[in-house]
Amino acid sequence: MAQKLADIFKALSDPTRVSIVRKLLSEKEVSCQMLRTQFSLSQPALSHHFNKLIDANIITVRKNGTSHFYSINKIYLKNLGIDIQKTIERGGE
Repeated sequence: MAQKLADIFKALSDPTRVSIVRKLLSEKEVSCQMLRTQFSLSQPALSHHFNKLIDANIITVRKNGTSHFYSINKIYLKNLGIDIQKTIERGGE
């Protein structure tokens, strides 16, 4: 679990990625094109941020033809929260 948390914190250590996550929290699913215009980033820069968030399991991607749609990985983050709570209840074992 320590590695999972470290990966999440690393992914969220960039203000742009935090902004992307905040946007995704307010929407069910967002297209790459919409995020690109909203954040005024080049495609390679946006892809870099997406890959960091995907690698940390914070977001998921759904591909439809050439379009990509991103959303928060709620199940993973919920389960991670449950794991953290269990660890706390056991006294940090």
